Amino acid sequence: MKNSQGLALRNEYTRLVGLFQGAWASLELTTDYAIGQFLNVTHEQCHLITAGMMFGRKSRLLADLIKRSDHPQKSKILEPFNKIRGMSKRDVFAHGYIRGDAESVTFLERAAGGEFKATEHTFTFMEFQIHVATIAKLATEFYEALGCTREQVSDFANAALSLNRKSKKSPETPKSRA
Repeated sequence: MKNSQGLALRNEYTRLVGLFQGAWASLELTTDYAIGQFLNVTHEQCHLITAGMMFGRKSRLLADLIKRSDHPQKSKILEPFNKIRGMSKRDVFAHGYIRGDAESVTFLERAAGGEFKATEHTFTFMEFQIHVATIAKLATEFYEALGCTREQVSDFANAALSLNRKSKKSPETPKSRA
C-alpha cells in the first residue's frame, strides 16, 4: 500500500534534510578552516575574513587559493570540493519553496538578481536520498584530503568565540548628536 502522506511531510524525508544540513554545516566549517590554512593566517583572522561571506564566494576563493598553491594534494582536495560546488543545490533547499505529493518533492527556486526566473527542481525520494548521500560523501572526502584533524578544526571553530572576549565595547552609551 502506498503512503498517501506527502513526501515532504514524511519522517524519512525530514531525516534526509537533517543529514544534508549537518553535512553542509560541516562543509562550511571545513571550507573556512581551509581558507585560513591556504592564506596562512591565524584562526581569528580567518573568522574575520569569512564571517558573513556566502559559500559561493568562499568556494571560489578557496578553489583559487588551492590551484595557486604548491600543496602536494591539491588535485585530491579540489576534486570533491569542485563536485560539491557544481551540484549541491544548497540554496535551492534552504531558500526554495517546497511542495510535493506522495512520490516526489519539488523545490521552487527564484532568481536572486537580474530578470525574474523561477525554476523547479523535482526529486523522487530515491533521487533526493542519493543527492544527500553524495554531498555527505564528497564533504567527507574533501575533509580527509585536507589532512586536518578533528582537533585542529575544533580549535579553529572555538577561535571564533575568543573574538567575543577580545571585542572592544564602549564603556558607556554613545551620546546622540541630534
